[in-house]
Amino acid sequence: MMWVIAHRGGGELFPENSLSAFRSVERLGVDLVECDVHVSKDGHLMVIHDRSLQRTTGVDRNVEELTRDELSRLDVGDGQGVPALSDVMEAIRLPVTVELKSRDTLQALLTFLAQHQKWIPRLVPISFYHPLLQTLVDYYPDMEAGALLAGFPVEPGRVANAAGCRFLSLHYDGVTQEYADLCHRQDIKLTVWTPNEESDIRAMIAAGVDGIASDRPDRVLALRPGLNG
Repeated sequence: MMWVIAHRGGGELFPENSLSAFRSVERLGVDLVECDVHVSKDGHLMVIHDRSLQRTTGVDRNVEELTRDELSRLDVGDGQGVPALSDVMEAIRLPVTVELKSRDTLQALLTFLAQHQKWIPRLVPISFYHPLLQTLVDYYPDMEAGALLAGFPVEPGRVANAAGCRFLSLHYDGVTQEYADLCHRQDIKLTVWTPNEESDIRAMIAAGVDGIASDRPDRVLALRPGLNG
């Protein structure tokens, strides 16, 4: 069955990467949530897309300049602070796709996993920095990991395998049934990010992708039953 993934917790429905967003999309019935992490001044993985706090909190600082406690007192929407990854894991029961936004997130995540081993089965790391994923899979061979890509490699299986990954994640624009079939022939799953309009979601379902990460997961959920119809 195709995964329905709430991109940034459903960023067009709720304040992105907020605890209320993650709780809300869990109630909607998504299969996974997707979030982004940067490292705070005191070494915590904080759930926020941008390194800069300006866009989401109005504060002209970077994540690494503030502590977890200071970040938790900012407002990302509806009076909510920037959550730590541990806050998200505690708030919901769903698997969590975690995009590692920078190289320094690797050591922070390894420390996090060592401290919270019960959460290892629920974490699905993804990144454009493929060596980070390979290192994680070396530590945790059963971990489901995904390689983010900006293009369309001729041999997607080789790219994924080199990163220790079981799936690729591409921007939806340009993904076709032929390319999805190529990935499947090479024993690789294919997910796409941010088709938010119904026409684009329908096109990705028709292409046969294995997962859709959308800022409008409600639309993906509404359209998914058509897979069997």
